Amino acid sequence: MKELKELYSFTVTREIKKVVPSLRKNKKGETVESKKTVKSKSKNRVIFMKPSFADVEDAEFFYGQKYNELINAGFLTKAMLNKKIGDIGGQSSKLLEEVANKAVLDNVESAKIIEFYEGQDDLQEDQQKKLLEAKELFISSRKIVQDFETSFRDQFNQTADAKAEQRILEWFIFNFSFYEQESENGDKEIFPLFVGDGYDAKRACYLDLCEDIENMQKKSLVTEKVIFDASFSKLAMVVNIWYSKMGDDQKSIDAKMKEIFPDG
Repeated sequence: MKELKELYSFTVTREIKKVVPSLRKNKKGETVESKKTVKSKSKNRVIFMKPSFADVEDAEFFYGQKYNELINAGFLTKAMLNKKIGDIGGQSSKLLEEVANKAVLDNVESAKIIEFYEGQDDLQEDQQKKLLEAKELFISSRKIVQDFETSFRDQFNQTADAKAEQRILEWFIFNFSFYEQESENGDKEIFPLFVGDGYDAKRACYLDLCEDIENMQKKSLVTEKVIFDASFSKLAMVVNIWYSKMGDDQKSIDAKMKEIFPDG
């Protein structure tokens, strides 16, 4: 394997159970050999390696292949869906967009009113009424905007563009995600989180890791399973930020992650 440079890393903690020999006294007071299960904590560093320019070119070629496959399978492009919505919806789709735009303006204006009056103790009756109406408008307008955004997002998530982009992000995650394991003698080795040759094999591994441990096909991937469960969502955030050119090193990705995913 070619030498890879680290782009981002973080640590996850997993619980390890070991069966170890022990001594205990039986009912007769005799010391006998036995076994007991001991729990301990182990830390693994999860690493997203930095794709090279050539790797990015390979990924974009892969994107083009998936994009064409999806179109041949009958998925619309975003441009095609836009046109279809316009052709079918006509005046009604324009009306929905106008309603959503008005809701955005109402939401902004009501927020200003709330900010101005909230916390004041000496509001007159008409000002209290205005504050109450602003709060009600803020909630109702926000719901209209959220419903419109959800509907819009759901429609376009089914396009060839969106699905191919999901595949290219998977391609990066599958090929450049590793974890560091320390051996008993203290040496540290790096292993791929997703096992297999090529995208299809690594995606099959990913689907296996998504299963509960008892339903996994490859029982040998228990270590990877525990690390996967603790790290995949953060890996997805890292790749999204890096691929969107919002961060290209540990510091900038951390800063953008706190900005975009404050609860992540």
